[in-house]
Amino acid sequence: MLKTIKNMHKEKCLVVGLGKIGMGFDFDMDTTSFLLTHCAAIKRHNDFILSGGVDPNKACRDDFEKKYLSPAFCNIDDALNSIKPTVGVICNPTDDHYSVLVKLVESPDLKVILCEKPLSYDFDEAQEMCDICARNGISLYVNYMRRADPNVIEIKRRIDCGDIAGPIKVSAWYSKGIRNNGSHLIDLVSYWLGEYISHNVLSCERSWNGTDPEPDVFIQFERGNLVLMSAWEEFYTHLTVEVISPSGRLYYSNGGEYIAFSQVTKDSLFEGYDVLVDEPEVFKNYFLKYQYHVYEQLSAALKKQESYLSDGFDGLRTLGILEKICGEL
Repeated sequence: MLKTIKNMHKEKCLVVGLGKIGMGFDFDMDTTSFLLTHCAAIKRHNDFILSGGVDPNKACRDDFEKKYLSPAFCNIDDALNSIKPTVGVICNPTDDHYSVLVKLVESPDLKVILCEKPLSYDFDEAQEMCDICARNGISLYVNYMRRADPNVIEIKRRIDCGDIAGPIKVSAWYSKGIRNNGSHLIDLVSYWLGEYISHNVLSCERSWNGTDPEPDVFIQFERGNLVLMSAWEEFYTHLTVEVISPSGRLYYSNGGEYIAFSQVTKDSLFEGYDVLVDEPEVFKNYFLKYQYHVYEQLSAALKKQESYLSDGFDGLRTLGILEKICGEL
């Protein structure tokens, strides 16, 4: 009875899609050290309960039920008939995001939808997804998970207060397509530097798997400029950002696993010259629990507290930038 009463105060989550980001990445890992998926993060967070999962793959459903001791369903209709979630998590293929969202909003207790990026491959469809949620009084968030990283939030604070002063120039590398991975960096840099102003495609030599373009592109934002360059996923994954400002150099490496800031100091060898310090400030590594921090921010949003998640219209704005760039290729 005590456990039942306790669970009444938790948000009931239904995870639709039990693949890599839904459940797979950390399935066999120690979740005291790694929280990389929605299921693991929900299970670990005190404000949420993992009420169920949905996946057409029976092996995935069996693994989910065995590990998380919650029911798994082969389709969303069966899940919603059994579970009345307050949080719907969309982790299935992007082509199915819209149809799942339309089903979720019919659930009477639903408060929030957290959707994997991108909302859709089609801008008009993504706009409709935002509008559907708005009409039904449901908050929509897009899982650009780096926005929930305490380090990313701290960097934004430093830019806002001038500790990282303008003018700011950013160079960044991505692999595995601009829609798949490049979009993460566009969302991240726009969070730091403000509204998109314009862009110029520098080159585009190929697409990832023949479908996701990999252009090099210059993008101007409100507070600075970004040069976004493509690398080759078949050799190694590469997501790295370098922020240059009069205050120093910020290095954001390996997707956010390593972050360091080098301040300006006097050159000990050449009088009259300023250089970057040899030993930078290295930020604490929060990356290995990145999905948990998303649910920390989601919990704050549900409590009407300040939250830094990418909402539906942030996701739509990032998708709009991608549409402009890819429309020229």
